[in-house]
Amino acid sequence: MDPKPRQNPDRRRALAEAALRCLQRGGYASLTARKIAAEAGMALGHISYHYASMDELLAAAYALASEQLRAAGNALIADKATPLDRLEAFLLAGFTPEFLSPSHLRMRISLWSAALEHDAIADTERALYERYRNELNTLLSAIARPDKAHTIAKVSDMIMATLDGIWLDWMRRRDQISSQNALLACMDYARLTLT
Repeated sequence: MDPKPRQNPDRRRALAEAALRCLQRGGYASLTARKIAAEAGMALGHISYHYASMDELLAAAYALASEQLRAAGNALIADKATPLDRLEAFLLAGFTPEFLSPSHLRMRISLWSAALEHDAIADTERALYERYRNELNTLLSAIARPDKAHTIAKVSDMIMATLDGIWLDWMRRRDQISSQNALLACMDYARLTLT
């Protein structure tokens, strides 16, 4: 839904940021509009003025979290000289201490869970997933030999599923060596399959 003409984009963003902080602290189950408004330092009415529903606000929060990850990835790949180095930096971006913190992972899992029940959040999650996958496909295309281009989708599917699994495994075990090994395996698979 497009914002109302007089809505303040800074307040919309502040509310989305507040929703993220609330999700990081308490997860989706304890999230309320009152908590978000208090976190943002705004009256409760600001939520209904700036967002048509809580689902729309959570979708905006999801997009904001994704943008933070994307910005971190872009910063890491900016100075990489080779396509393989850019792919590795892209994969590692989501596994820095900031994105592996318990609060960030709580927020991420909460939004994944909310997407199962709420169409607006699910639509946002699908769009963000596709954007991330398209960026990955671009990086994989840069390393693929011409005769291997038909296998990019298979490599992309394996990497995307593995990345999700690494985040979930990290939440359970906090095993840095296992996470690094899984990321290196993604790189090895891409390199062996595409180059």
